Amino acid sequence: MRAFDRISAFGPAAASPNVALYGALALASAVNLLTLALVGTGAWLLLVGTWPERILGAVELLTASVLRPRPGKLPEHTLDRASAPMLHEVTRRISAELGTEPVDLIAFDSHYGSRSVTVTAGMRRRRVLVLGLPLWETVTTDQRLALLACELSKAAVGRRRSARWIQTALDSLAGWDDVLSPTPEGRSQVHGGAFVPIGRSQPSNIAHAGEMIARPLLGTLAQGAHLLHRLLSRLGDHSGDLTYRSDKAAARVASAPAMEGLLKALLLRENALSALHRLSGGDGVIWGKLRAYLASVPDSERARRLRLSRLRGDAPSRHGPPTYLRILFVQKLLDRDPIATMSTAEAQAIERELTPVRSSVAQEYGAGSGRAGARPHTSTNE
Repeated sequence: MRAFDRISAFGPAAASPNVALYGALALASAVNLLTLALVGTGAWLLLVGTWPERILGAVELLTASVLRPRPGKLPEHTLDRASAPMLHEVTRRISAELGTEPVDLIAFDSHYGSRSVTVTAGMRRRRVLVLGLPLWETVTTDQRLALLACELSKAAVGRRRSARWIQTALDSLAGWDDVLSPTPEGRSQVHGGAFVPIGRSQPSNIAHAGEMIARPLLGTLAQGAHLLHRLLSRLGDHSGDLTYRSDKAAARVASAPAMEGLLKALLLRENALSALHRLSGGDGVIWGKLRAYLASVPDSERARRLRLSRLRGDAPSRHGPPTYLRILFVQKLLDRDPIATMSTAEAQAIERELTPVRSSVAQEYGAGSGRAGARPHTSTNE
C-alpha cells in the first residue's frame, strides 16, 4: 500500500526510496564476488600451490563452474522480425512512443499473463517479450496495445546496469539452489518406507548413515540459497513503483479504459485456465470457445473476483502490487485519446502471423481430445 499511497499522492514521478535498491546491490555484490573469489583463488592455487593446494584449487574452479549463472533458453514459441513483421512493427511503434528500444524477440506461451526476460546466446544478450496466448486471444485490440506498452515499459528497466548485476546474482543463486537440493529423483526411490538407491540392494549402514547426514546438510544449504534468492528478488524488484509507472505509460499509449479492461481481464485467470483444460475442438476453435466462455462470465462473478483480489492480494507477479490496487490507480488517471492504434488490416496480419503459435499452444492444452466443452459461467459463492 505504501507505493500506491505515495504514487497516488505525488504521481508516478515520485522517487522511490533507494534503501531497498542499495540493499539489493550489496547482496548481489556479495553473491557475485563469492563466485569471482572461487575462480580467483582456485586459479591461483592451481598455478602456484602444492599438490594438495592444486587439488583444492581444482575443486574451487569446478564449484565455480557448476554454480555460475546459466544462460537462459529461448522460449519455445519465439517469433523474430522475419516470422512476425507486423507484430514487431506495432511493438516498435509503441517502443518509440515510450522512448525505449524495441525487444529483440516476441514469444508466446500457454500462461495467462506476460513477462519480459533477457536471454544470453553466446556473447549476445537478447531481450524477449513473452506473452501468454490465452490472455492475448481473449482481450480486445486496444487492450493488446496496453499489454504491449505495459510490458515494454517494464522491460526498459532491465537494461540498466544495476538490474543486470542483480539478475546475475539471482541466476547464480538459482544455480546454487538446483545443485544443492538433495533430490533423489533419478538416483533412488522410496521402497517400503525406506530410501533405497535404484539398481542396488539394501544400502550398507555406513552409506545409509552418510546419506542421512548429507541430505539434511544439503537441504539446509539449498534452503539458504532459496531464501537469499527470495530476499534479493524482493529487494531488487521495483515492482511497486515500476508497475504503477508502467500502468500509467500503458494508459497514455492505449488509453486508461483499455488498461483498466486489461487488468480486469487478469482477474479472470483462474476462470480462463480452468475452461481451457475442459475445452475441446480444433486448433482454430478452442480460442473462439474461450472468448465466448469468458464473455459469458456474469458481472456478479467479475465483482467476486475483484473482491477476492482485495482479500487475497492477488497479483500477476509474485512481488507486484495487487491487481485491485492497480485498477484503482488506473481509474484515477485522466482518459485521453490513445497515441498508438492498430488498424483492422494490421490486426488481421498479426492474426495470420500467430496461426502456427495458436495451433501449437492449443495442442499443449489437449485441444481435440474429445473432452466436454465448457458451459457458460455461473457465479459461485465466496
